[in-house]
Amino acid sequence: MTQATKNVSDLTALEVREHLISGQETVQEFTAKLGRFVDEADQAIHAFAHRDDRVVALQADNLHRDREAGHLPGPLYGVPVGVKDIIDTMDFPTEYGSPIHAGRYSVGDATVVSRLRAAGAVIFGKTVTTEFATTHPGPTRNPHNLEHTPGGSSSGSAAAVAAGMVPVALGTQTNGSVIRPASFCGVYALKPSRGLLPRTGVLDQSPSLDEIGVFARNLEDIAKLTEIMSGDDGHDSASARQSPRRLYEVAVSQPPLPPKFCFVKTPWWDEVEPEAREAYEAFVAHMGDNVEVVQLPDIVKQVAPWLVTINEIELGVCLQKEWLHHREQLSEPLRARVEKSMTMSGTHYLIAKDRMFHVMNAFDEYFATYDAILCPAALGTAPHSLTSTGNPIMQTVWSFAGLPSVNLPLLTLSNGLPLGVQAVGSHQNDARLLRSSRWLVSEFIKRNMA
Repeated sequence: MTQATKNVSDLTALEVREHLISGQETVQEFTAKLGRFVDEADQAIHAFAHRDDRVVALQADNLHRDREAGHLPGPLYGVPVGVKDIIDTMDFPTEYGSPIHAGRYSVGDATVVSRLRAAGAVIFGKTVTTEFATTHPGPTRNPHNLEHTPGGSSSGSAAAVAAGMVPVALGTQTNGSVIRPASFCGVYALKPSRGLLPRTGVLDQSPSLDEIGVFARNLEDIAKLTEIMSGDDGHDSASARQSPRRLYEVAVSQPPLPPKFCFVKTPWWDEVEPEAREAYEAFVAHMGDNVEVVQLPDIVKQVAPWLVTINEIELGVCLQKEWLHHREQLSEPLRARVEKSMTMSGTHYLIAKDRMFHVMNAFDEYFATYDAILCPAALGTAPHSLTSTGNPIMQTVWSFAGLPSVNLPLLTLSNGLPLGVQAVGSHQNDARLLRSSRWLVSEFIKRNMA
């Protein structure tokens, strides 16, 4: 099927750009058509918290005028992007998934949003987040089965990409909020290395752990968007001295040698649903000599309480204004978390913070042999529930360590729902992780077709 005959909801981000600069449609025509599709599809899925056709049309008009004036189209010319509702946008409200901030407009864009706009992207709307990017679910449903959760907290972004509403979307991950919903919704996603993407203009939920992630229909789009957004902006200390990364060129290149992977069952393997365990074991067998099964030491179990300690205490600090002035508008579970954070030990917090760097380096011995670590992306497919966003434990170690991880939507279980394979790379080697992951996806598909 050619790009000209593909449905508007089937195009990848880079196909959208090619489609528009070819002159087959104007940006205005394309975004208007996509808007009509989203208006209908989102009545059931509720992926968007805010959408305004007038705001989208104004962006499209500006891009079209620039093109007519002779300016070269940017690398994301006309590409519609969904933005999680904790990331500031000057022309859409940013409400953090809470009635406390209803109608809140920021004075400017988050750094990553301004960089996407400069590249020609169209901010298509704000996607639903859980309350303050925690665990209290929003209204979004899983596009594969509306009775199942899409995951959280980046529920709207994952669902919007899975349903074809936008080719790419931004989310955030503190524990498992990018990779888990990507697995549940069957889309590709990247949680990059700590500090790669500046978080200026993004809600502080747990500054030691928070990272911006990207959802897409393929890894090429993820590489392109992440490259454009990367690098120090002079404001986020976690990104200090981080240069922009050359991700796309590396990600789409052929590895010099066939990559080697190890599959780790993790200490939580017994919690994985039986059919999911069988699917992962079949995947490993299918990949033959390219994947070896290795053990993680049981000491990694300590990471979970360390992450919880950091997350809970920092969450309580970040929500002090809301707690002091609007406590009654916080959900009961979130009120309990903030209250609990005030009784937690500062000594335990500092010990946990000290462990982050050591855990990151603890995996160097694996990366000396393997291009990436593979493991489950979730304990199973999306739970049959809209009151829980699922368990993030399969991301906990990697989020704590600050290592890059991707979801590869390679598996489908008997209930018809997707299940992802998670690939993890060494710190600051996001490009290599993407390249190795592309090779793995291609090889998996090739062997399935043989």
